Amino acid sequence: MSGGTKLQQTLGEPGSSRARQYREMVVGPGASWGELAYFELVTLLCGGLPGALGLALRGALYRRLFSRVGRGVAFGRGVVLRHARRISLEDGVLVDDDCVLDARGSSEGLTIGEGTLVSRGTILSCKEGSIRIGARANFGWRCVVSSVGGVSVGDEALFAGGCYVGGGRYHLEDRGRSIASQGSYSNGPVEIGRGSWIGAHAVILDGVRIGEGAVVAAGAVVADHVPAFTVVAGVPARTIRERSGS
Repeated sequence: MSGGTKLQQTLGEPGSSRARQYREMVVGPGASWGELAYFELVTLLCGGLPGALGLALRGALYRRLFSRVGRGVAFGRGVVLRHARRISLEDGVLVDDDCVLDARGSSEGLTIGEGTLVSRGTILSCKEGSIRIGARANFGWRCVVSSVGGVSVGDEALFAGGCYVGGGRYHLEDRGRSIASQGSYSNGPVEIGRGSWIGAHAVILDGVRIGEGAVVAAGAVVADHVPAFTVVAGVPARTIRERSGS
């Protein structure tokens, strides 16, 4: 990827009106003006509406925005949506207040499995890769998942508050140019195994695999793969023990 974010590139595209750029940024390439009008109307009327009425209206009116919305899906106040036609939410997904669901950077988009909780202020962003979240995963407050090479999260994975997953790497070779202008790259997909536990404010770097049932201690920075049922801690993270029992 060349320097600059996709948002900057979209808004700076020559030969395109600001209105068209905004439409493509919010609802996606090829979307109609009617789709944008519906998005603007429903988010204006009920996006920030408090109480049971707001919850009910968002549950009913937001459905048309998405690729799929299962039964019993609930949206909190202030949820930010980008390219929702690439987002699929299975039964019982709960998206809390002030979350961001952004599928702009991937044609495969964002899928959230049955019964998953996305807590307040969490950002799920498909920068250049897809995000696939299994069933009954749990994201604590203000987690960030930034997919460059792709992110997959197994069933019943647990994230404490403030975790960061993914992101890209930047080229550093040319000292005569800014790091941002040299562009980013990916070391590969991030895989978070089934039933794993990621502690508060832990960082899982691009290209890392976390095995099934593994535990990442609070504040750890994980730059290498973590075997199944292993407990890691520190900066950079190192194995401290293996989980015992059946």
